[in-house]
Formats: sequence, C-alpha cells, structure tokens
Amino acid sequence: MRNVVLSMALLGLAAGGCRGQREAGETPAQADEVDYGALPGLKAAPDRRLRDELARITEEGGTPALLDKTRMAESDNVAAGLAGLFADDKIASILEESEKIFPPGEFEFDPIRLQKAIDFGRRHGARRLQARDAVARSRCDLGIRFIDGLTADLRLMDVVRISARLEAFWAAESLAGNVAPAGAKVARGNGPEEAVEALGSMFRLAECLGAELHPVARLEAAFLRSEAFRVMQAIVRDDQTGREDLDRLYQMVEKQLATWPDDAGAWIGDRALGLHAYEMVRAGDLADLLTPKEIVTFEEEGTLDELLQAAVRNVDQDELYYLQTMRKIIDGCSRPFYERLPLFDAIARDLQEGRNAPEFPVVAAWVLRLPDVRKGHAIQARDRANWEAWALALALATGKSPPQRTNPLSGENYLHAKQENSIIVENFGSGQDGDYPSISVPCRQGAESK
Repeated sequence: MRNVVLSMALLGLAAGGCRGQREAGETPAQADEVDYGALPGLKAAPDRRLRDELARITEEGGTPALLDKTRMAESDNVAAGLAGLFADDKIASILEESEKIFPPGEFEFDPIRLQKAIDFGRRHGARRLQARDAVARSRCDLGIRFIDGLTADLRLMDVVRISARLEAFWAAESLAGNVAPAGAKVARGNGPEEAVEALGSMFRLAECLGAELHPVARLEAAFLRSEAFRVMQAIVRDDQTGREDLDRLYQMVEKQLATWPDDAGAWIGDRALGLHAYEMVRAGDLADLLTPKEIVTFEEEGTLDELLQAAVRNVDQDELYYLQTMRKIIDGCSRPFYERLPLFDAIARDLQEGRNAPEFPVVAAWVLRLPDVRKGHAIQARDRANWEAWALALALATGKSPPQRTNPLSGENYLHAKQENSIIVENFGSGQDGDYPSISVPCRQGAESK
C-alpha cells in the first residue's frame, strides 16, 4: 500500500483511495502478459449493456488508455521540473520527516520545532528554489499511467508534497524573523512578504495536483491546501502583515477559486481505475487488489477462496452495477455536495439491503468501496468551502465588496461579523459533530466591513 495521509483519512476510498498503490521507492511493475488497461475482458463481455456503457465512456474519453496520453512539452510542464529533485529511494523518508516537523495543529513552532524546520529547509534549500522555478511554468501533467491502474507509480505526488512543505517551512522561518526585539531590523529576505511568496508556491503546487483526473491527486491537493490554510492563518495574524499583503492574499485565493477543477474529474479517473480493477478480477487477480489485512480477515473467516470465485463468477453484473452507479455519481457532480447526499444515501441503502443476494456486487462494494466515495466528495466540498471563506474574510478585511457564495458542504450562507478590528467568518464547516471552524483577519489601514 502507498502509505500517505490520504489512506488514513479515507480508510480505503474507492479504487483511487490508495488501494493497491506501490510503496514509494518501488520500481513500477513490468507490463503484464494481459494489457488490463486495454480492457479486453470488458470489450468481449456478452452483456450488451456493458458494451454500451464502455462505448459511452470511450466517447467521453474516460478509459485508462484515453486518460493516459501525454499532453505537453517538458519545457511547459511543472512536473518535468519537479521530476528528479529527490532520489527515488529517499522520497518516502523525506516526506515522512517533513510530516513529523509540520505542526499538528495551528501553524505555530516552538524553538525546537522551528529549528528542525529551518534545518530541513536549508538541507533542501536548492531543491526548494528549483521547485519554485518549476511552478512558474505554464502547465502541469504528472504523467500518471492510468493503464497501470492501482499499481501506477505515484511518487511524483510525494515530491509535490515535499516541495510544498519546504515552502511552508520557509514561510515559518520568514515569519520568525518578525519576533526580533523592538527596534531591531528584520533580516533581509524575511517577513510576511516572503511568507506570502511561499504560500503562493504552495497554491500553485496544489493547483497542479488538483487538475489531475485522478482521485488520489485531487484529494492530496485538498490536504496540501489544508496545510496552506494554516500557513495563511499565521501570515494574517503577524503584526507586520499589512494591507498590501492582505490584498495579495485575496488575489491569490480568488485565482485558486477561478481555476478550481470540476469535482467530476477525480471520479472519472476513479472509474478508469475501477475498469482496470475489473480486468484484474476477470484474470483471477482479485487478491492483488486486497490489502494484507483484508486477506488475513477473509482467511480467518474461511471465505477468501469463495470471495475470489464469486467475484469472477459475477464479474459482468458486478461491473455493470459499478459503472451505472459511478455514472450517477459523476453526473451528480454538476450539483453541490449537499444536494448529492440523497444519492449517496441511496447507494448505501441499496448495498445494505442487497448484501445477502447471490448477485451482490462484492467487487464494487467491498474492494472498490462504493459507499465510501461520499467521503472523497465531502473532502472536495470542504476544500472549496475553506477557500471561499478565506476569500470572503480577506475581501471584508481590505474593504472590498464581498463575493456572494454558498457553503457547498451545507448549502447555508457563510456568516461574517466585525469584532473590534477584525473580521470573523464562520459557518463554512458542515455544522455537524462540532465542525464549526472560524477565520479571523485583522482589518488593515481603514478597511471596513460591509
């Protein structure tokens, strides 16, 4: 399994939720005797409904092969500038080290953690600058091989995350320059201005991940932006952050929102991974899609052999159910998340009620985990709500007309108020189970709440 934050957050989300991903540093597998990505089993399926569904997916460009084509020259590609920044066999350990340094809560550093961040940043400082040069390129394509399905090499996503952490640590070091004694000069190159630049690079890296038609990349983008959220909080709270800095932050956030990817893209990619997985099932390779823990569980229950046989026996009906359900989910992305909830409830209810039926779709339900797809959609919605709330807070704090948007998590309006010299924005969480986050931004140089 590819051990990233995503797998912990989603507990095995659908086909793309890190199930079957290689450990970082492993060599990509050689091509199988059967090219699963070409979907030979599906193309030969006797069920006309399956072939019709494949024809629609092909027309939409959603097969593994059609999602796999290279799109741009290296000189234009951010990813080409990031490739090779770190030795393949070091990527996992460097990412893990950065994870331990990054504060678990607010973006606040005690002296020891700050020194670790500074040391980490200086050790990889040249690579941070190389990455910053790379993100100035106009486009990005991580080159994910959908034809490899769940065994595709995703290490470049880890390089993106490391690069973002380096920028976050540079922001921390820059802001730390502002705690000098009264009257002392802030070191050249330090301060909110440098921290804002670092945050801009984090946004660009998140944008590169989010634009990929792959569920892991899209959700990794959300986790990267959740770290950027905390960096943003630290910047706006800094005493030396001025109106000009807040103006720049507002423009950066609005740019992120203007280039925000459609939710559907991630699930089109997720479906392509599912198509590949069903080819593996047809070839008798279902066990390769299970986690070691799942294999042990089924073996202890004495049902592993039966599961593998049942999956092959019912593969066409199982895949038809999966594709029809995924089409509903993808089509549902045209509506905000809170309006998709009845669909997710219906899917969960349908699978629960049919769990004892002989034609129950074991692959769709237990391997590709269709019921858990809603978790990924919720993460997408929260990601969007976070930055709409920031756009509102920054607009009000700098005297701009506030953008009119609705929380995609709940369908409710964002709430804002002016308290003393700060703008408070709330109601951008789900409003459930204590999920009531808030943002506070100091007003700068005469800005007024509207």
